[in-house]
Amino acid sequence: MGAAMLRAPGESLPRQMKSWAKTKAAYRFMDTEEIEYQDLIKPHWEQTRAKMLQLPLVLLIQDLTELDYTRFDAIGGLGPIGDGNGRGLLMSTVLGVQPNPRQVLGIVYQEPFLRKPNPLSPQRDRRPDRPKETDFWVRSVQAIGACLEGQVWVHVGDRGSDLFPFLLACRENQCHFLIRAYENRKILTPAGKTGHLIDFARKLPAQEERCLHLKAGHGHPDRDAQVKMAFCPIQIASYWLDRKGPSLEAWVIRVWEENPPEGVEEPIDWYLLTSVPTETLQQAWERVKWYACRWLVEDFHQCLKTGCQVETHRLQSKDRLLRLLGLLSPIAVHLLSLRERARLEPDRLAQEVVEADLLRLIAHLSHLETKAINLQTFWRLVAQQGGYLGRKRDGPPGWKSLWAGWLYLQDLLTGFHLAKNLGP
Repeated sequence: MGAAMLRAPGESLPRQMKSWAKTKAAYRFMDTEEIEYQDLIKPHWEQTRAKMLQLPLVLLIQDLTELDYTRFDAIGGLGPIGDGNGRGLLMSTVLGVQPNPRQVLGIVYQEPFLRKPNPLSPQRDRRPDRPKETDFWVRSVQAIGACLEGQVWVHVGDRGSDLFPFLLACRENQCHFLIRAYENRKILTPAGKTGHLIDFARKLPAQEERCLHLKAGHGHPDRDAQVKMAFCPIQIASYWLDRKGPSLEAWVIRVWEENPPEGVEEPIDWYLLTSVPTETLQQAWERVKWYACRWLVEDFHQCLKTGCQVETHRLQSKDRLLRLLGLLSPIAVHLLSLRERARLEPDRLAQEVVEADLLRLIAHLSHLETKAINLQTFWRLVAQQGGYLGRKRDGPPGWKSLWAGWLYLQDLLTGFHLAKNLGP
């Protein structure tokens, strides 16, 4: 089933299975109560962790998304999403990423869950031990656990992760954090004075200026931003519901655009908070590059929704959808890693990496010599088979054109092998 889904990730189950008998078998599988979501996704988690244990540094990039099934009234067991009028699932995903050279290792942890409706009582329950939706940040850290001695694992999150219990959980599990600060929380400055994080960071003088490439998102195209950077060590004080707790040693890094280009409505102004020792300019810029990897998890969710079309399946119940998710999530990682692979080692000769028959095929279609094709050219040619035009304004190939071209070439390669084995 997984192989059939991988060949046509965006199609319906009948189109993927290609026969009535196999389609019925797929539906029976989705309806098997003895099989749970964790049974299907756990082997992928284990394979990802095995890769992580071989590396000195891994980023654990986390984000939350909504899976929207509002239009399918017949699906049971779903919860509220959005403003409360929609129906679906919330899903937290943690990707393991090697930052240099950048490579998507896989899903380290994933948790689909239901949003609980707001209580009818107008009085908010402010008990510190009250379960909250944001607890998924802490649960992910606890589920992943500690790394081996000599390794560094860094949990990376957006402003939604700026929660003291999350930061504390990272420390308790011998991991580091790198988040974009949202709270103007109390701190102790290097001079030993009490202050507030964002107010303090805004007063730091710029220490260096560089060009930072920003990925497209939320209706904004890719662009290069000229940004300034300042960093400083601090102590984070804990005042959680007026109860003092342990302070955390950290570094604040501010990155901002002083003179944004015309037409930029939201200039860069990041306040990054990290527990990874940051004592030099080179280390500070490295942390900024790590945070820029955070968009990979958003790309993964986009792959799952638009590449695998997870929100178009109506399997009548939440449990069936979760079993489907257990198969589609590793496929979405495969799509995303394919795009990252296309951007890795662009000058390396393709014949050192690519299967010989596949390279001969793409060279024949492109009227090129195999020895003249490097990896950047190879993946560009693959994307062209999937509809990528390669105009100056197009930028590098995305996963959609890469995957379409890859599937087309696999079909041609299958035909080539069949013809060679069957004979005249």
